[in-house]
Amino acid sequence: MSTQIPDIKEKTGAVAAYLTLGIWGFVWLLISRKNYFDQKDFVRFHCFQSIFIGILYMFIPQGIAILFSLIIQIINLIPGTSFITNAFHVAHGMLQSFVHYGSLVLIIYCVIFCIYGKYTNIPWISQMINRMLR
Repeated sequence: MSTQIPDIKEKTGAVAAYLTLGIWGFVWLLISRKNYFDQKDFVRFHCFQSIFIGILYMFIPQGIAILFSLIIQIINLIPGTSFITNAFHVAHGMLQSFVHYGSLVLIIYCVIFCIYGKYTNIPWISQMINRMLR
């Protein structure tokens, strides 16, 4: 990635991209698409990463909910297993809370790095974004 130090406008754009879960990042990329090569690597990296994190933030909890719903419906076919389904409901609630709080911590981590003008290093996600921006 580039060694240029981002200015306050770029840092603010990157922070806004994370705080809106990628919506502002998507708008920023569309607005500045005509000057694609004039965009700083810092802003493009964080915009794309915020979009990807926003998509994951929407789809992972939904996938978990679908999975637990299917498991609970299959277990409900067996008579007298309400205590097991109650345990699955509790486990589902705890897992959803863990995913939401973990996502919040990830977003705060990314925002702090943006404020300092640095690139975040999230395994798999950051590497994929780096390959995409080459």
